Amino acid sequence: MKTLLAVILSGITMVCTAAVDEKRAEANYMLNCQGCHQGDGSGLPGSVPNMQNFVGQFIGVPGGREFLVQVPGSANAPLNDEALAELLNWILLTKSKKELPADFVLYTATEVSAVRSKTLPDVAAARKAIVKKFVKQQ
Repeated sequence: MKTLLAVILSGITMVCTAAVDEKRAEANYMLNCQGCHQGDGSGLPGSVPNMQNFVGQFIGVPGGREFLVQVPGSANAPLNDEALAELLNWILLTKSKKELPADFVLYTATEVSAVRSKTLPDVAAARKAIVKKFVKQQ
């Protein structure tokens, strides 16, 4: 049973990865995210959040998926909605794949467009509230 589940999950991951142009997404990460979040996604302690082996947890809690689109670095990135969706998918699949829920669905341009313009009045407070939900679900 475990082997069957592993095969199914790896197939889902391969389908998800195939929908992301990895070279373009990585270039967009380098241009728009790496300056603060570092090449490996580790961030800057005390000022820029770590994404490595962490950011995928946002997808599994209420409000977390939207939050990743609405944070200023995402919402204000000079990328169209399709490119931002692809970049977020790439970040999740390369920086925090193990933390993604089994039912993870890729972001779409339509979803990003619907959520992106809803600004967060207090990003730090919103993040803190969402991160608290991580502990409750474990």
